[in-house]
Order: sequence, then structure tokens, then C-alpha cells
Amino acid sequence: RVLFAKGYGSSNIEYGVPITPRTPFIMGSVSKQFTAAAIALLVQDGRIRLDDDVHKYVPELPDYGKKITIDQLVHHTSGLRDFWSLVDASGMRPDDGYTVADVVKLASRQRHLNFDPGAEYNYSNTGYVLLGVIVQRVSGKSLREFAAERIFQPLGMTVSHFHDDHNQPVPGRAIAYSPANGGGWKINVWNNDIVGQGGLMTTLEELQKWDENFYTGVVGGRALLSRQLERGVLNDGKQITYAFGLEIGEYRGLPMVE
Repeated sequence: RVLFAKGYGSSNIEYGVPITPRTPFIMGSVSKQFTAAAIALLVQDGRIRLDDDVHKYVPELPDYGKKITIDQLVHHTSGLRDFWSLVDASGMRPDDGYTVADVVKLASRQRHLNFDPGAEYNYSNTGYVLLGVIVQRVSGKSLREFAAERIFQPLGMTVSHFHDDHNQPVPGRAIAYSPANGGGWKINVWNNDIVGQGGLMTTLEELQKWDENFYTGVVGGRALLSRQLERGVLNDGKQITYAFGLEIGEYRGLPMVE
């Protein structure tokens, strides 16, 4: 049960609307654990394997001469370059109206990897966009539709969704701002439709329902809960702290999942 829930600050400066536990936010990379959960559910369904070659589902990627697995996308060990780095390198603007197709196109033009698959850990948003593409191509449903059917609806998360259309209005949502030169604020809402690496829209109250699933297993059962905590392993056998969109560690000697 929830012992304390409170909002702070303004969700909309222009109308003076306060933030509450029911205010929908775009959650950034907190979204990744939901994309990873969708992949884990497809594994449970027998539709994919974690050791499958990514090219099987995303043939647009060049042949790098080495196999990249779905598991390596999940754990950021694929060697694929982060698309925001590619945006910067190409001279494009971060706030342009990017789509998932744009990210796939950017990735397909990269003829080399940052390192051999499995050799290193290097956080890559590209990998998680491609995981969303795999969900769509395997299930025949968009990541938004798949997550709604398999995760959000069973848990009663009625507001939560992958916000794959930036033109869609969401009642009560928090508007994004950044500091303006000389003081005050400016609106800073991105106008892209990329999901998988981010793009989850949810509330504090609904995240609590997701947190509860780590104890109840309503979605996915014990098999999913175990899978979500599986940390990546590099080629040299070293285990990393990153699991299925979650970080696994310790705090004062106690196990911690964040």
C-alpha cells in the first residue's frame, strides 16, 4: 500500500496547474524496462529467442561480420552506436520530428560497430528502439498496442501508454520546460514519435501498480520476474549491473533494484 504520495511544482506554468500523483509524465529511460518486459514476454511465448540474430528481424542493418543478439540489445552490449550521437554527428537538430523509421535508417547507414558484440557495455538508445521494432514485427502489433494488451490493461494502468504520436493530447499531462536565458522558463516539449528507448507516458500512481507486479507477478508470473533481473554477461564472462531495463546493485549490503 502507498504510505505517501505527493506532487511538487507546476505541470503547466501557463495555467498554473500543480503536479499531483495523477499527473502524466513522459518517463524517459524508465520506459526501457517496459520495452524489455515486452521482449521477455515474447520469449515466454516462444516467439523469439534471446540468442536470435537481430538481422532476422531487422534486415536493414548492415552485415557487420559478427552476430548481434537480442540479448545484447537488451543489455547495451551490441556495439551499435547511439542514435543521438549520430544526430549530433550529422548536424541534425535533437528536437526535429524523428520517427522510429528515421532511427532504423540512421542505424542502417552505420557500416561499423563501436566494438565487437558482447565485448563491452555502452548505453545505446538505438538498441531499445530496435527492440520496439522487433516487438512490432514479431507480434504484428505496435509496441504501444502490445504493451497495452499484455502489461498495462492487466494491471489497470489505464493512463499508461507508449506515446508514439506527439500530436495526441493527454488530459492533465505535465508540459516540459527548461531554463531560459536571463531567467524564467521556456517550453521544451520534443516533437518526436520515437518509442522503445523512451516515450512511456504514465503517472506516479500507475507506476506503483507496475512496482506491485514485481511482488505479485500478475503479468508474466515468476518467470518474467526472474528474467527482468537477469544481468548481462560480456564475452569474457564479466557480469554487468544492467538487467532488463533495470540496474541491479547493493545499498548498505542489501540488494537493490532501480
